[in-house]
Amino acid sequence: AAAYPKYSLTPTETVPMPSFLGLLSDCAGCGAMEPIINDDNLQFLEVSIQSAGKLEIQQGHAVFIEIDGVRFNGRSRGFFVTSVDALTGTVTHQMTFDTYGQVDADVAMANFIRNDIPQDSIVLVAVRDTANRYAQECLVALKEVGAQEPVKTDHRGNFAMVGFKGKVWPTWIQQVNLPSTQ
Repeated sequence: AAAYPKYSLTPTETVPMPSFLGLLSDCAGCGAMEPIINDDNLQFLEVSIQSAGKLEIQQGHAVFIEIDGVRFNGRSRGFFVTSVDALTGTVTHQMTFDTYGQVDADVAMANFIRNDIPQDSIVLVAVRDTANRYAQECLVALKEVGAQEPVKTDHRGNFAMVGFKGKVWPTWIQQVNLPSTQ
């Protein structure tokens, strides 16, 4: 107002702004796609995933999926896949698929994701050493739970993913796909 005094105006009306706290209980007209949930019983999982290519393994790095402080180690070459019930946080399935050394592991992993992992599951994936030789159909199955292009695993590179099997993909789906040593 001091810089341009001829353009400054005195307020003529006071308009109260809506309180955010009022929106928590009544979201009608707030613009959100779904109601805002204010639930003290809502739980969250703390998840860490570490993938390791050949060079990382030689340096002593382990492959693991950790859920709320409980570590599950991937000790075999290939894709280490773990599913978690999204409603309870309970680990429901774990399997390793050597899609580098076993031809049938590709379809087995795809079938595991499509048929064995139940709906409304968090799908956690880490790769140990290498998994790229026979990986084709399993990469398509990973896209079905949220993987994005490029869904490839470099020879002895790093691939880790947090996906979701359900009707709607949450915003927290992520993947990391890096060459070895990165």
